[in-house]
Amino acid sequence: MRATDLQGIVTATITVNSAVDTIMSDLSGAFAALGVSMRTVLDAAPLYANPGLLPALAVSLCREGLPAFLVTCNAKVRVVAGQERGRDVTVHEAFDMPMVAFMVDHPATHLAHLLRAPENTIITVIDEGHLAFLEQAGLAPRSRLFCPHGGPEPVPNPRTTRERGIELLFSGNVGDPGPEAAWLDRASGGRSELRAILAEALDAVRDEQRDPYLAIVEASARRGAETTPLAAAKHVADLDAYAMMSRRFQVLRAITGHRVTVLGEVSGTNALDHHTLLGTASFARARSRMADAKLLINSRSTFARGGHERIFYGLSRGAVVVTEPSAFLRQDLETGLGMVALPADPAATDDLLSDLLARPERLDALRERGLAGYAQRHGWRERAERILGALAAHAASKQDGRP
Repeated sequence: MRATDLQGIVTATITVNSAVDTIMSDLSGAFAALGVSMRTVLDAAPLYANPGLLPALAVSLCREGLPAFLVTCNAKVRVVAGQERGRDVTVHEAFDMPMVAFMVDHPATHLAHLLRAPENTIITVIDEGHLAFLEQAGLAPRSRLFCPHGGPEPVPNPRTTRERGIELLFSGNVGDPGPEAAWLDRASGGRSELRAILAEALDAVRDEQRDPYLAIVEASARRGAETTPLAAAKHVADLDAYAMMSRRFQVLRAITGHRVTVLGEVSGTNALDHHTLLGTASFARARSRMADAKLLINSRSTFARGGHERIFYGLSRGAVVVTEPSAFLRQDLETGLGMVALPADPAATDDLLSDLLARPERLDALRERGLAGYAQRHGWRERAERILGALAAHAASKQDGRP
């Protein structure tokens, strides 16, 4: 199956200060660059005014005879082609049009959408550790694909370190998540057994970089508590958010010898007032700032086997990225391909940043090495190729009569 024989639709919700619509639009552009005939549908006013537009477009593509697929963020879009015996029939069932559920969060936080996704859905995950959840949740025989976030084409002629006006940039929301004990009381609803499980799971996420879902399941098993994927999934978003925000807050609070430009909502604290707080910003503004940053600090500690889009967008703009260690990024970090690992101990961050900023020639070398193979390793085109490979495998399995 050649890319030029395919037609595709990418759909996403337009956002004000989130990166989701940018991610999905850029992924659509990567498919188009590979030869796929693409349509990008951002579900704002046009779809609210004409809710039949997307189903009509999908049915039209399917009836043209060329293979077609639809990519949707977090499996949220359900395109109904008609009804049969009182139930909705989606275009995916009626025309065997595969859905690609492109996950931008932990899939456990979108289990309700995934459970109602059609059988010919290909579910991507941003972190390789998330595959275990898909398996345990019983979503087979749908395809599962590790497909971390990516980034756009690199900016031509990126500025040198000395030409960049922002020393340290952080893009994302941050705040004081409060004491661990208070969070455990709230998250457990006062149930002592659940509180103990969540405390143990939080330690595993924080100290061992364990996947939040697996951490909850394993803590439950060690305590002899019965759990199901559905029951564990209910707590994943809360645990993920607390662990991530705690780490972000600790890292930024510990940086006292340098002033960080923070793009994002800063809430519930005055402990970060020694930084330059610019408030919430669109992702377009964040990308522009990345092109003027010497160092981009990325803290998304719960993707220990994957890759967060801030890393790749920053790298594409020529910023050297100081990021959480990740098994997926091990080669980039060990060989200095535009990235440097954040220390496990936040107190060591100041010294690391001082050392990096004092050697602009080293930052230029890191940037040059990182950009040299960035598009092949981490561009959206590489991620689109992964998805096209999964679609080809799906088509082959249908021809062979495999489920």
